[in-house]
Amino acid sequence: MATKILFVGLGNYNLPNTRHNAGMMILDHLANALELRWIPYKPWKATIAQTTLSLPFEPKHPDQQKQVELTLLKPRLLMNVSGPSVARAVRDLSIPGSSVYIFQDDLQRELGKVSLKASGSANGHNGIKSVIDHLKSDEFWRVRLGVGRPESRDVNDVSDYVLSKFTPSEMAQLEKKVYPLLGVGPGLGLETLVTKQQLWRPPQPPKKKKNKTKIQEAPPNEVDPGKKQDGSPSSSDDEKAATTA
Repeated sequence: MATKILFVGLGNYNLPNTRHNAGMMILDHLANALELRWIPYKPWKATIAQTTLSLPFEPKHPDQQKQVELTLLKPRLLMNVSGPSVARAVRDLSIPGSSVYIFQDDLQRELGKVSLKASGSANGHNGIKSVIDHLKSDEFWRVRLGVGRPESRDVNDVSDYVLSKFTPSEMAQLEKKVYPLLGVGPGLGLETLVTKQQLWRPPQPPKKKKNKTKIQEAPPNEVDPGKKQDGSPSSSDDEKAATTA
């Protein structure tokens, strides 16, 4: 049986190629690399693409699966209300948070810097906040793509910045460096993404608890130097008895 994993690209579906859509852009490139077709799926309020892949490793334990059923999902909702789409998909797929990867833009990192976060707060990202609220958990992976930050810290300036489109030079940088790094360029795909970034780790079997109970060794038998091991008198005892007689 294959392991299920879900990749979600956050963004505003009606504002393509903007900085806030970095997550969706990554999934678009991954779908192209895997030659997948996006289809609308109303129950999840999203467009999705699905495939089954064989990962480039041999299972070491019975719990590990080489086959992966991958679902790519782009919510057909605005960024700040992405949560219902993701939560419905997670519920229908019956997967744990450890199998969910949210691809998002990140203002805290310069353009092209990629980082992986396992859990925690939304760090001011409203799309992530919506997902946390509807999953009722922050235990899911975030793949964060740096998009830079404007010099101004004014809320309106920041909003205008993330909703603006990448410049041609920035798009070229994404094409040349970031997408190949993530394994979402031509000739690449999930296999490279897994082996280079380890965005999916095969489940490990539970560690066996070590028995901490100390086994007390029986004290060595005390041997009377004047006795043989079988309890009979030693030769020196025999000699003493003869002398006494």
